[in-house]
Amino acid sequence: MKISCVIPAFNEESTIISLIRNVKKVESINEIIVVDDGSADNTYNFAKSENVTVLKHSKNKGKGASIKTGAAYASGEIILFLDADLSNISPKKIASLLQPLENDDADLVKASFSRARGRVTELVVKPLFQVIMPFLNFNQPLSGQFAIKSYLMKELAIDDKWGVDIQILLQSVKKGLRIMEVDIGKLIHKKQPIENLAIMSEQVIKSILSEIGMIANKHKLIIFDFDKTLIQESSIEFFASQFGFTKTLNDLRYKYRQHIIRDSEITLTLAQFFKGKTDADLKPVYGKLHLQDNLIKVIERLKKRRYELAVVSHAFSPVVFYFTELLGIPKENVICPVLLKNKKGVYNGEVLAKTHHNASCCDNIICKGDAATELMAKLDVKPEECIAVGDGRSDECLFRVSGLALAYKPAQKIGDITISHMSEILIYAE
Repeated sequence: MKISCVIPAFNEESTIISLIRNVKKVESINEIIVVDDGSADNTYNFAKSENVTVLKHSKNKGKGASIKTGAAYASGEIILFLDADLSNISPKKIASLLQPLENDDADLVKASFSRARGRVTELVVKPLFQVIMPFLNFNQPLSGQFAIKSYLMKELAIDDKWGVDIQILLQSVKKGLRIMEVDIGKLIHKKQPIENLAIMSEQVIKSILSEIGMIANKHKLIIFDFDKTLIQESSIEFFASQFGFTKTLNDLRYKYRQHIIRDSEITLTLAQFFKGKTDADLKPVYGKLHLQDNLIKVIERLKKRRYELAVVSHAFSPVVFYFTELLGIPKENVICPVLLKNKKGVYNGEVLAKTHHNASCCDNIICKGDAATELMAKLDVKPEECIAVGDGRSDECLFRVSGLALAYKPAQKIGDITISHMSEILIYAE
């Protein structure tokens, strides 16, 4: 039975050579793979000097990302994972983790330490387990030293960050795998600074709550359109009525339908009608607009379950920012055409678009697909973890890049699923 050893490493030049040499002494291990997660020190060069396979991330992606990279490359039927900062590992300890798998007595083997458990384990994981999962009793739930059958590893869905160890354990429990802990005595790790431990604790808590369904799990980001999605009306039509450019708006829309002008030209032209206006001039319009029924309760429910919420819209920034602030959606998660002001707070008729309006897929001032992709990258969310909610053809680019497209009362068939009430988002999100 072929065995691969994967070692995720980030700035571990002081221990990586010693660790590799101890692994080499275990006769049953056929392959050693070091995954350098964007180290700034000599980790990569030192590992290469030991004549083992070394894979390198161009930037630091996280322990979970390194585990996935190593697992994808490994050719063994069993994969052993070891932390790179171990300073007292021995061939005997390593071999003891493999024996239950070689004997087919277990599907997953985790190292247990008789002493010196980590602070995150003692102060975060074990107390949390006692409260929400008292039936789980693992001595070292966060151990980074574990071995698993490779075909089972491929079935697990893990994130890129520090919560990976607990994800693997909890998903293995849910799958009914045979899990065994092997006590290998004391292990000495590099001491982490308190800032790292705080970040690690947050990510571990998120992973635990996600795995048991208490917070966002399958989907993590929900991106909304604005006009006729978050609000019931078209905001630009109400501004046109208020400021007397309804005829111009209708003429521009007609020219667009006749393919005389691009959609982006409509936005740039209409921005001129806000020149000389202030926020005080715009506020009367807000009172004529209405949020969708039950939207506030739906947003509150989504926020409690720790979903990231965002808005991508072609509506102008003053009205979008007003309502997203009302809903508690972070301003940094909102992409829309921004009307510019002078130093006195007076709009000057110019507009700033965060993405280019020369995309090959559309002619809008903001390509919603580009904007959504930017948000996903910033929030570290994969497309399949994103739900898009929109109402019409202007949302096609947004729907194209999202894992699930919910069309809210669309005039034409569009998206994956049509919904008629905002509360239906909860069904598909959860």
